[in-house]
Amino acid sequence: MENTQGTVIKNLVLVVSSIDAFLMGLLYAAGLYTLLYDKFPITQTWMATVLSTHISLAMLVGFATAFLFVATYMSNVKSLFYLGLASILSVAVAAAGGLLFYAGYNPDFAYLMAFGFLGAFISSTGCIFYSI
Repeated sequence: MENTQGTVIKNLVLVVSSIDAFLMGLLYAAGLYTLLYDKFPITQTWMATVLSTHISLAMLVGFATAFLFVATYMSNVKSLFYLGLASILSVAVAAAGGLLFYAGYNPDFAYLMAFGFLGAFISSTGCIFYSI
């Protein structure tokens, strides 16, 4: 029965990491739309809607990544745990970069946000491939 529990946890990691990667794809699209069409500081309502969508998706990705980290911790597989840890740390870096960017509109922090997002996406999809 112990093997069954390990299979269930691996399937949980697969499902959660797939949802996380899908949400990251939506977040990327919203971020790209924000980059191309929003002007800072925001002057119109539709710009605020685009930015709010991007921030809402970022929060969903944060929650999904936290759940992914818990699932990888429960799997008792070190490689999955390290991928989950890398994913949550990368999301934290991306969130910090995004908050610092919107606080002062410094483009250097936008690069930090992109770097964190890239690390999170790579480690989240790594969880998908490792748990298949």
